[in-house]
Amino acid sequence: MPLLLVANFSHRARVGSLVAGFVALLLVHSAVPVHGAGTDSASENGIVREAMELIGRHALFPRPAMSIRNREQLRGYVRDLDEYSDYLSREEYQGLLESTTADYFGVEMEIRRKGRSIVLFPFEGGVAEKNGIRPGDKLIAVDGMPVDDASVFFVGSMIRGAEGATVKLAIRSETEPVRTLHLRRQQAHYESVRGETASNAHYIRLTRFMDDTDELLSRQLRHIHGNPDTIVIDLRGNQGGSLSTAQRCAALFLNQGEVMYRLRTKSGTKSIATEKPAAFSNSLVLLQDENTASAAEVFIAALTANRRALSAGRKTYGKGLAQRFLPMSDGSALFLTYGELLSPDNHAFNGRGLEPAILLPQAYLDADFTQDATLRVLLYRVQQTTH
Repeated sequence: MPLLLVANFSHRARVGSLVAGFVALLLVHSAVPVHGAGTDSASENGIVREAMELIGRHALFPRPAMSIRNREQLRGYVRDLDEYSDYLSREEYQGLLESTTADYFGVEMEIRRKGRSIVLFPFEGGVAEKNGIRPGDKLIAVDGMPVDDASVFFVGSMIRGAEGATVKLAIRSETEPVRTLHLRRQQAHYESVRGETASNAHYIRLTRFMDDTDELLSRQLRHIHGNPDTIVIDLRGNQGGSLSTAQRCAALFLNQGEVMYRLRTKSGTKSIATEKPAAFSNSLVLLQDENTASAAEVFIAALTANRRALSAGRKTYGKGLAQRFLPMSDGSALFLTYGELLSPDNHAFNGRGLEPAILLPQAYLDADFTQDATLRVLLYRVQQTTH
């Protein structure tokens, strides 16, 4: 089962793990074991041949190869396969492995490559956001080193480091000149689920899918005061997180045997369905916007396609591709897109996003729904639209 790999620069990573700490919104399996000793004697041609064989076997979007003679040409070829695939040198891959140990910490944000740029998405209420980083800001340099064309994994390993140490980031916003920020790395206790009970509904802010989000969500739902009929789950700005956690969260509301999503690979398409009866039967309204992505989109599609919830807001980001690491004999590694996520009704949303059932004006997308009066206005609009 694929997991979501994110640039979660805030949480203590498990030793040797590749499924926590880097790259925004990428769906991955655990790394394939390294074959061979991996020595410096491996020839450029040999590595290129090995890489092309792996690409032919695993890549969802392979394409004819031009004449590739060295690793830099290989990197360019892999990056041209799709927007997420990449090649990591031995040094970059080793840096990734080292930075996922228990002694490395971050600054609570995700990173994503867009063209040649590295784009930042801070966690709500985290270190990066508190220091003025906003969604969509571009990263120019880390500790004085430019990051254009660098692997997002390598950039991630540069940002992470010892707890309490500072990292210097050069940041550019759309409307501001380049500015320099000094952020202190720290262990975070990120709160992914927050809830408020109003007079006629219960509001839950679900900021991302962490390992324990399903447990926190279930606990929140079990302790709703007054048991209101309607639950509003706010996924605005939720960049994703763990796909397996999003799957467990969706299963709380779905009947046994209902399909949550489908995964298309070169060998065919398989369906991922629930295994237990639904734990909660409240009416659901899901809030979404243009920064709702990846695992959050899977969660929304699972509930809306099964007619279990209504979605409201704006069209989502549209990230539905799955990746995995493929280490090679010289210690370098490929990161390849091997699958595509589809909604339960077999619709692709990668690059397209998910349209809401109810389109909301911008004022609603900027609103604070922890306020009873604001939540009433939202529910009234939903009721008027659906009747």
